[in-house]
Amino acid sequence: MQSAWAPAQITPAGNKAWLKEYNEYREYDDIYVVKKVSIPCRSYETFITDKSGRKLTPAYRDIGDFAEGVAEFVPLELNAEGQGLHGFIDKRGKIVIEPKYTSTDRFRDGKTWVIYPSGKHYGLSYIDLTGKELYRIPIHHYSKDYLIKDSDIDFLCNHDTKEDVLWWIARPTDFHILNFNFSRFIEKEIKAAKFIYHFNYKGKFGIIDKNMMLKVPVALDDIDPEYKYSGQGMERVQYGDKYGYISPFTGDLIVPFEYTDTRKPTNGLFWVKKNGKWGCIDKTGKLHIQHLYDEATGFTAENRSAVAINGKFGHIDKSGKVRTPLKYDFASYYNHGISMIRIDDKYGYMDTTGHFITEIIYDEALPFDNLTTTVERSWLRFELSLDGKEKFAGFSYKLNAVFIIIGVLIFVWLNNLFYQRVLKRRLVKKTTK
Repeated sequence: MQSAWAPAQITPAGNKAWLKEYNEYREYDDIYVVKKVSIPCRSYETFITDKSGRKLTPAYRDIGDFAEGVAEFVPLELNAEGQGLHGFIDKRGKIVIEPKYTSTDRFRDGKTWVIYPSGKHYGLSYIDLTGKELYRIPIHHYSKDYLIKDSDIDFLCNHDTKEDVLWWIARPTDFHILNFNFSRFIEKEIKAAKFIYHFNYKGKFGIIDKNMMLKVPVALDDIDPEYKYSGQGMERVQYGDKYGYISPFTGDLIVPFEYTDTRKPTNGLFWVKKNGKWGCIDKTGKLHIQHLYDEATGFTAENRSAVAINGKFGHIDKSGKVRTPLKYDFASYYNHGISMIRIDDKYGYMDTTGHFITEIIYDEALPFDNLTTTVERSWLRFELSLDGKEKFAGFSYKLNAVFIIIGVLIFVWLNNLFYQRVLKRRLVKKTTK
């Protein structure tokens, strides 16, 4: 874990007489940060002084290292939970950011993170040097993580600004931290990334942007950087047993974790499953088609999706309008303008107008994935073209199987007959002898 430490000294009292009353001091240009420890780890006071020892601040529990002109500080007064609150002061001792945070860190590149209570959870934001919030992680979407009741605030003896908020998974060794700082090598890699950076910590995923702001805490169970289920400017991510979507460019959560299943987008729409039913959202996460369907296929170039309710299939277009009545036992996706339909275990083919290009007469059939497809009827196999014309292609696979079975049976019969004759000859020869 790396931070932008300002150059300072931390030693016992030095050669200035007035420094001898303090246990520690750090020197920054024309000021000192000094600490007096009355009872180690229990009672101590910290001040900013000028070169002559004049105090520029009241007594604080701790003052951290200066970076970018400010330093983290913790007042003597604790909050209602007995915890120190954290803010920032400048070198003159002026409070720049009020002490109201549970935890924070030194400023780097004009920003730092701050942790604060958020209901039963801890939240994390980024602020600038004036205290203005730059980004707030939507912690309410991560309801199983970073619970205050499962967390401890830990800090070094006599140094309240060297603190961590620890979220315990299994005490006493397994825990997460809400704030993440990275090594210089990884930081360089993150900043060189084109957009966001995915990282893994103890089997969980987090997402940080190239400005070193954590956009998703380390809580995700799955991500999709290879775009197997993602597209249209949204990346699918998983939290627990639910899916949502983030921006692969900024890392912002676009769609909350509401869906139990999803499919890769087609023609700008995402099929997503909620409460056991499929519906469609667009690339902004807005619900485009209501969650009505038990089954659904992607939208093809014909602006059609095959859908089903209560075992009956038909087609809808991207507006959600029914274009083929949901009355068939099965309906395939459209391809090359043709869909395969099944009624009472027989297959036929229709175009986008609902006109059947064949009768519903086939025992076996396949969709038009190519310019021709294969169908079977009356134990015969045909190659079917887009205009519904048949070309004989051989016997049915089932009939071929029957021929094979008959051939095997004949072989077994002949083999048995031959064996019986051989056995009979041997018996005759033995009797003759």
